[in-house]
Amino acid sequence: MSDRCDCAGANLASFLLGAVVGAALGVMFAPAKGETTRRKLRNWADAEYEEQKEKISDTAAELKEKLTKHANEVREKITEEAKDVKEKLTKEFNKRKEELAEKFKKD
Repeated sequence: MSDRCDCAGANLASFLLGAVVGAALGVMFAPAKGETTRRKLRNWADAEYEEQKEKISDTAAELKEKLTKHANEVREKITEEAKDVKEKLTKEFNKRKEELAEKFKKD
């Protein structure tokens, strides 16, 4: 049995991690002062952080909207089912009540 994952997501994540590490190493070994290199890395990291934060926020908002919609649909279905069950039980109760009333009238 193989422990390898053939998932596209894992391959993409590995590729992106390699790209990030490669970019960071390229900047670090470029012929520039350490202070300049650190500033570039910090600016790049800050920009990436903000971009990813926005993507996550957008995805979370979409997910919340979908979950809210789904929850409302489920709530409506449950309400309809409860109404149907209540109607059936009410009819059955009234039917049995009438049967008992007839039985006691005969006795």
